[in-house]
Amino acid sequence: MSSTTTALKAGTRPPWVGLGAAVWVQIASGNAYNFPLYSHTLKSVLGFSQHQLTMLGVANDIGENVGVLPGIASNSFPPWLILSIGAFACFFGYGLIWLAVSQTLPSMPYWVV
Repeated sequence: MSSTTTALKAGTRPPWVGLGAAVWVQIASGNAYNFPLYSHTLKSVLGFSQHQLTMLGVANDIGENVGVLPGIASNSFPPWLILSIGAFACFFGYGLIWLAVSQTLPSMPYWVV
């Protein structure tokens, strides 16, 4: 047996597996390319300026980079917990955008969106 195989206990995984899984989930989720699909609607329906829309795009990019944290956390926590938190954050975030664009909610402050 090699030293790598003996260093890991039965049932454990190398630390980089969680990071790799997080990167693949980010690629599959489409966060990098779906903002341009709804940014025009945000601008026209909510009356955002181009500067405000650009700042939302930057916040989107920062959020994508913070998405590596669940991969690191998955080395310490069970997958069902990480996936539950991610599903809640996704439904909350995109649900809030949908409510704003469909004008179901009254006018929300810019920092909420």
